Parts: sequence; C-alpha cells; structure tokens
Amino acid sequence: MRKITFPHMGNLFIIGKALFEELGFEVVIPPYNNKSALEIGKRLSPEFICLPFKLNMGNFIQAIEMGANTIVIFGGCGPCRFGYYGALEKEILKDLGYDVEMIVIEPLFYGFRNFLERVSKIFARKNIASVLKRVYRLAKKVDGIEKKVHFLRPREMVKGSVDKIYEKFRNEAIKVFGIDQMERLVDTTNVLLDNLYIVNEKVRKIGIVGEIYTIIDSFSSLNIEKILGEMGCEVERNLYISQWIDTHLIYPIFKREDPIVKRYSKDVMPVLIGGHARETISYAKYYATQKYDGILHIFPLTCMPEIIAKSVLNGIRNQINIPVLHVVIDEVDSDVGIKTRLEAFLDLIEARSEKFERGVISWD
Repeated sequence: MRKITFPHMGNLFIIGKALFEELGFEVVIPPYNNKSALEIGKRLSPEFICLPFKLNMGNFIQAIEMGANTIVIFGGCGPCRFGYYGALEKEILKDLGYDVEMIVIEPLFYGFRNFLERVSKIFARKNIASVLKRVYRLAKKVDGIEKKVHFLRPREMVKGSVDKIYEKFRNEAIKVFGIDQMERLVDTTNVLLDNLYIVNEKVRKIGIVGEIYTIIDSFSSLNIEKILGEMGCEVERNLYISQWIDTHLIYPIFKREDPIVKRYSKDVMPVLIGGHARETISYAKYYATQKYDGILHIFPLTCMPEIIAKSVLNGIRNQINIPVLHVVIDEVDSDVGIKTRLEAFLDLIEARSEKFERGVISWD
C-alpha cells in the first residue's frame, strides 16, 4: 500500500493530508520544518542549492524513516531551479539507498495531457473531480484562517491569544481525517478567532512579496509575519496555497491570468521568467497604489527569479514611492538579526509617515 508524503510549505500539509486521505491513501506527515530537518538537508544537498531544496530533503528523509514509500512533489518551469528539484532529489535518495517512488506533477504549462498522465499515477478513482473541487474549497478556507490571523494579531487585546488558537488549529489538523473533518476544524477555529476581543487602533500595513516557499513557510521566513504582528503591523502577502492552485492549475485551463499580475507587470516584466518574479513586481506596485506603509521582499539566497525581481524593484522605486526591505534568507540567518532589521525598517516607515502628516512629502 502506498504511504504518501510530500514536503512542508506552510499549511500545505493540511490540504495534502485531506486530499490523499479522501482518496484512500495513508499519509505520512514529517515533523514541521525545524533545525533538524535543515541540518539533514544541508548535509545531503549541493552546497549552493536554495534553502527550500534543503528543507525538502530533510522532510523526505524524516518521512521515509516514519514509513513513507511514495513522495509527491510538483514540478516547475523557467530558470527557477524548482523545476529540477524532483530529478535531483530522486537521485540523491537513490544514492542513499532509499527505495521510494517519486511522482513529479508538472504544471499545466507543459500541457494538460502531461498533467493527467502524472496525476493518474496517484488518483486512479472516478470521483477525483469531486474530491479536487472539495479540496480546493478547503484550501480557500485554510488560507482564510491565515488571513484572519494576520488581521487579528496586531489588534488582539490579550497578547498571544491569536497564536494560541492558530497553533492549536495546526496541531489538530494532523489528527483529523479527510476533508469533512478538516472543514469542521476550520469552522471551529474561525468561531474561536471571531470571538476574540480586539483593539480597534490604526496599525501599519506591510505587503509581503517574494519567493513562494520562504514567504509561506514560517520556519523559512524566521517567523517574520508573527514578529511584525507583535510589532503592531498587519501583513498581507501576495501568495497563498489557493492562489498557487489558481495560477498553476486553474488559470491555464481557462487561459486566464491573475488580473493584478496582468495589469501591473506589462510595462516592466511582460513575460514569464520563472518562479514568482512577475508576481513580486506586480503586487509590490499594487500595494503601493493601496497606500501600504511598506513592502518586504523575501527570497532565499541564490534564487535567480527573485534576484531579477530585486533589480527591477530597485529600478522602479521612485515610481512606486514606498519603502522596500529586501530580506535574503539563508540557513545561517537568525530571528534576532531579522527582528533588528524589521525594527529599523519600521522606524523608517514611522519617520516617513510623520513627513506625510507635515506635508513634507506626498503619495504622488
């Protein structure tokens, strides 16, 4: 019997677990991303490969030791090295003597037939369409929980109450089975969050853009969203699990594109260059039009698409007229150093805001 696992990336484990359990598979969830997984990945991976790859390797080794025999991972395209993850990880595991099957599901950019061939290796069931619709709805709900946490964290009356509920939700998600139980857990968590007492004070709004893994996964980003929330900032990021599904699975079928990307990237990055560079540029420009106070651009060291996006952002900084902090993540970074940089960034935003109030500078 297949025992399926997949790499961690934020709350992806919630969606993947519900999906595969609904289809009759046993699911092996490795421990949340942690220093142990990173150390394993660093030891087995090429030195200059990006951070997500190293964490993936750590996840896989831990899951295999827990009994997993099948690994499912999505592929990629363009100059982003994510497209090579599956092939390279498979060879590393083979060299280590692990007898596991790796199924790489390529995005629809490679054609619908290719996608169906890869998916059929796993989903040999007639009701797959119905299950996929339900799991997509679940993904939207889980992302809704995360967005609500971002809104409530800087406004909570009792500090730590939001994170207490959120961490309980994530821990309970490992214990429940299938889509229905997961949806009930989401609904219960929503009620708990809605009943929290909040303080209606003005808070700073920070837009987060960058490479999808490091902005979605809290361990990789060194808990930047949590730190900002504790500093009194509401964060909004441009990528969530359900948005990834839209971009790579839904939009290609109907030949559509994210309307914000389509509108704001055409003059500076009209073509796909891999990764989420176009999304980074587009949403940075969009957040500027929405009068956000600042933008964090987060990406792993050596990430090629985001290095290009950084250059473009620096080139249009006078045009978008908003403070941008580039945060490059590597395995040697610490949350203490990140917190110091964030404090300095917020001081800059505060000084800039005072100039706006005095009329020294304007949004135009």
